[in-house]
Amino acid sequence: MKMIDAQIIDTVRRHAESMEIRGEMDAEVLELIYERRLFKLFTPKEVGGRMLDLPEALHVFEDAAWVDGSFGWLVQIGSGAGFFATVMEPDAVRELFTPRAFYIAGSDRPMGTARKVRGGYMIGGTWPFCSGAQHASLFTVTCRIASNDMEDGRVRAFALTPEQISVEKDWNAFGLKATSSHTIHVADAFVPESYRFNVTAPHFHFDHPVYHYPFMSFATANIASTAIGIARHFFEAARAHIDGKKAGWMDKAPERYGNVDRLLEEKEDALLHARKDFYDAVTASWDTHLDGRPLDSYHLDAVVHCSKKVAKAGLDGAQALHRHLGMEVLMEDHPLNRIYRDLHVASQHGLLVDDTGKL
Repeated sequence: MKMIDAQIIDTVRRHAESMEIRGEMDAEVLELIYERRLFKLFTPKEVGGRMLDLPEALHVFEDAAWVDGSFGWLVQIGSGAGFFATVMEPDAVRELFTPRAFYIAGSDRPMGTARKVRGGYMIGGTWPFCSGAQHASLFTVTCRIASNDMEDGRVRAFALTPEQISVEKDWNAFGLKATSSHTIHVADAFVPESYRFNVTAPHFHFDHPVYHYPFMSFATANIASTAIGIARHFFEAARAHIDGKKAGWMDKAPERYGNVDRLLEEKEDALLHARKDFYDAVTASWDTHLDGRPLDSYHLDAVVHCSKKVAKAGLDGAQALHRHLGMEVLMEDHPLNRIYRDLHVASQHGLLVDDTGKL
């Protein structure tokens, strides 16, 4: 069965406007996600996950983001956190990753302190931009260890349960509004030793080729696939909008329809070419990885470069086209306006922003 099918498309798009207003996923949408295990695409099968190969999962992320930006973002972020299964203690993974409503929210920013105590750590700190904070079953945070031994000052990650977290509902970005990417606060929460992990030191008790793939290229590709899906949705919705305007434009300014139609084709073609390059780069790296050959800088740089390039192609195309679509799309409740804003926010992620000026 196709993971992103007609039932998901209908359900998510039916709730998209109300989810944006409320700033979180609808219960009916979450139920479908749990039923299809869409937050478990990189979670070991031993704890109820689907454990897909990377290229297959990227297509699911793209399709989910094509349905709706916030929905796709959470499917991608939630599944990507499954990577932690290979860096946490196996007993902790079995305990924390098994629930049907599994979802990890958190931050890799070292904005907390972990004070070493008998049997574990006392955690305190504040972390912004924790996507899915409203429905998370588990939180992961990054801290500097405070101790009187060799661990003092080291950066480590820790898992916390929802009752140890205070969520500050401050996600007021102008796009991806339904992701509940809020700030979380922790004050003197005890975390057992088994809930501490180091993302740079995997143990591979739960093994899969995904877990051996370099994490930064993995994360960049995940986010890029989400941007692709949102951009595809924008161009598709723009096509329907332009076709609906055709009769009126042809009466008043016939050249306008032709010009906007050609601009849409040009920008959509640019996205599709960049999309092909992206998947070609991912597939080449993945095939090399499966063959047991080390991934060199050529393969990894290609994945990152093509990720940034395709995100830029989608965003640049949407920006060029948006200003020619008329006054209606300036209204926040217009579907094209929501997709446009979602694309801006998704493409703003640091892993997709190129600061070299080369693109």
